[in-house]
Amino acid sequence: MELALQQKLVARLASDREFREKFFADPARVAASEGLTVAAEALAQIHHEQLRQLARVLRRRRLAQAGVQLPLTRKALGMRFADLFRNYAVSPPPGKHPFEDALSFTRYLDNHAAAQGLEPKWARSLARYEAAQLEATWLGRRLVLRCLPHAIKRLATLLAAGDVPEGSYRRLSLALWWRSSAHSRLKHWLS
Repeated sequence: MELALQQKLVARLASDREFREKFFADPARVAASEGLTVAAEALAQIHHEQLRQLARVLRRRRLAQAGVQLPLTRKALGMRFADLFRNYAVSPPPGKHPFEDALSFTRYLDNHAAAQGLEPKWARSLARYEAAQLEATWLGRRLVLRCLPHAIKRLATLLAAGDVPEGSYRRLSLALWWRSSAHSRLKHWLS
């Protein structure tokens, strides 16, 4: 049991900067609050730089997984995808699965776009489209409908061909995912 708690603590130390600072300020107290009794001294001996390196590796892994889950958004944003994800990844991942991290990142992008803008403007629509697809696929939703202000089908085609679309691509798109039962095949329609 102690080993599982140690592994959980090391993972949290690597992924949560605020928790890491709190731990190194008072390892015994923080370890005890996490249910560890013996290993606090050993964990406190881990060099700060080793944990920072581990944290960087984990953030790069999260970035790569988010890029796989959100390929259109990644292509639309280019290098800014990585920059925005790094800003988002300061906080620990919201769950155990890559799709949960990707969904949380799309919410971050939505908030970022609302507060500071996001170029191209249609990248926000692509992120919302891919988030809806993840919800339909991984959360087992039987019906997911999104009304998006940009020509998603056209943008997806251009991005898949390796083109970087220029222009506004303002045109209402409807995206629908449905399944007849919780275990049936997911179907998709896009206007």
